[in-house]
Amino acid sequence: MPSYIKEIAGELDYLQHPVELDGKFELLPAEKLPEFQSPGTLAINAVSMKGQATPLVALICQKEAAPRAATIRLMSRISCPVMLVPIGSGTVVFKEDNTRRYVVIFERPKGKRLVPQAGMSPPKFDEDDIIHGVIENLLPAFRELSSRTLTHRAIRPDNIFLTSDRRAILGEAVSTPAGYAQPVLYEPIDSGMASPSGRAEGTVLDDYYSLGVLIAELAMGGTLLDKKTDEQIIEAKIKLGSYGALVGQSRVPLKLMEPLRGLLSDDPYERWGIADLEMWANGRHLSPKQVPLPQKAVRSISFAGKDYLTAPLLANSMRMHWTESKQLIAGDQLDSWIRRALSNDDMASLIKAAQQTGQALASTGSGDDRTASVAMMALDPSAPITYKSTSVRVNGLAQAIALDFFQSGKLEQYLDIIRMKLPQAWVTSQVRTKPEFVAIIKQLESVEQSVKNMTAGYGMERAVYAGNEGWPCLSPLVGDNYVDDIKNLLPALEGMVAAGRIEGAPVDRHILAFSLKHLRGNQDALLKRLNDPFKRDVYNRASLRFLAEMQKQHSPQPLPALSAHMADLLIDAVETFNNTAFRKQLRDAVEKAKHDGQMTTLQMILDNAHIQDQDKLGFTQAQAMFTNLEAQATWLEKGGLVSDENVRMVSEKTSAVISAVCSGVALVIMTISWVL
Repeated sequence: MPSYIKEIAGELDYLQHPVELDGKFELLPAEKLPEFQSPGTLAINAVSMKGQATPLVALICQKEAAPRAATIRLMSRISCPVMLVPIGSGTVVFKEDNTRRYVVIFERPKGKRLVPQAGMSPPKFDEDDIIHGVIENLLPAFRELSSRTLTHRAIRPDNIFLTSDRRAILGEAVSTPAGYAQPVLYEPIDSGMASPSGRAEGTVLDDYYSLGVLIAELAMGGTLLDKKTDEQIIEAKIKLGSYGALVGQSRVPLKLMEPLRGLLSDDPYERWGIADLEMWANGRHLSPKQVPLPQKAVRSISFAGKDYLTAPLLANSMRMHWTESKQLIAGDQLDSWIRRALSNDDMASLIKAAQQTGQALASTGSGDDRTASVAMMALDPSAPITYKSTSVRVNGLAQAIALDFFQSGKLEQYLDIIRMKLPQAWVTSQVRTKPEFVAIIKQLESVEQSVKNMTAGYGMERAVYAGNEGWPCLSPLVGDNYVDDIKNLLPALEGMVAAGRIEGAPVDRHILAFSLKHLRGNQDALLKRLNDPFKRDVYNRASLRFLAEMQKQHSPQPLPALSAHMADLLIDAVETFNNTAFRKQLRDAVEKAKHDGQMTTLQMILDNAHIQDQDKLGFTQAQAMFTNLEAQATWLEKGGLVSDENVRMVSEKTSAVISAVCSGVALVIMTISWVL
């Protein structure tokens, strides 16, 4: 298994208690099935609860290298006896640790693996076994994949099962990201050059290439590239072509030379597909077009201690020596070699234009890095995007961001790739345009828009979930829980809080980005309040409002631990109310809301602007009344009541009142007398 894939089988050895999946399957973690284990998974026994007797196997997956959610959904509709397809999938909570994990169910494959472990060369097969037991037997699988524009991306010896009559069955292809566990030997040149995280879904033509490598290994009992390092394999393929590097002048069965040349073509436009394979299987002889090797220069160029005669070989070396590459491009040696030794003025002009753009970006401090990346595209347009220590296929950027999110320094490099529009530069550098470029550019523009907005809920976190369907929430706050469905987010946080593993507000940028596409209504005002986690009171109040909205829309069940946790964070807010009686009422209401596990009620108490405004208004009125009473008390204390001025003022008012009364009485008497 590749060293970069996390091994979880040993970590989960303590799982023992059975658990149900969707009421259809019972998982039996106590019954481990290591012979069916895929890289980065734990294989356990499973049984159907519908009475089906077919032996099953369940793969427990990890969220660090999340399974292919969209492919699982589409592959589950396929019925193909020569390829393992998922018959069930979803998340379950294991009782031992109350942790939610993703599980995929398959029918157990017949036979044993072609090789027991990754990295081993398969045994040599005779011609008939390869033709009938492998190629022809696997045609239905490739037919299904091609007709549905799906990719397998996991065709390798340790993922092939061989029945007792030597017929091949393709192993599962969905437990890890596309191409993630593939050896470089089994990947086309451009995909092999890319980081495993950035190989992308690719196309079904990548699978035909892998089939070609498998046939070569079976026909020869290995290849000419056995025991070579990954970089040596890539260099040999670039220099000699894949067929020349793997097979060379070795003797292979004559009948297999055609499919080998066709499947191992380094030009995807010339590589065999399902139609070619079926025609060959039906006896039609084809003549695969030989892809010309890269043009050789009349003289070599020296770089990083070696001499190179072709532009792709030089570009491949530059990919591995970034600092030296920038120095080479900054000088005149590369331009002179391209124009005079390769006689390629167009390539030289592209690099010159890249230098000019880099100079315009010099103030950002990364202009020469962009120049180096674009120069490599000019030298080898078919290679993946290379930037510093990152190499990624153009349609694999979103997946790479998700897989490498917590890798030191990687996120900054992906951010630079997006800001510098290197994917768009790669598309522009291509000799041939492809219809899928339109969709790729559209996706890249969406990712770029997410990254431009650095408000909480957007940024690189949003790029993860917008660009990868079904990707689980990567927030450390959910721990090991596999949360790919919004309705499971709050229950996961509830468990983490109950276990005492969360101290502050259980809301971070990942949780916001993951949740936003599922929440109804405009949340922009709330996100602004969550933009500064150091303003604790504001952040905690906004977090409570966000969690309450989540519970209202997606998780109506009581959440007592989460409610109590948020109440404890905000209980001091009750003490800010000025009305003593009201404070007691609020404390009682908070305790009841905590017990009921209803954060909506809690939010109405602790983050209610109307209640706060009413309390402030009442306090202001009370202050004014107190000030008035205090002034009167002071006036009395200073003898204001018996002062000459007050006596005169009161006397005048009293005289006026008495005069008015007397006048009124006299007027009444006069009126009565007159009437009588």
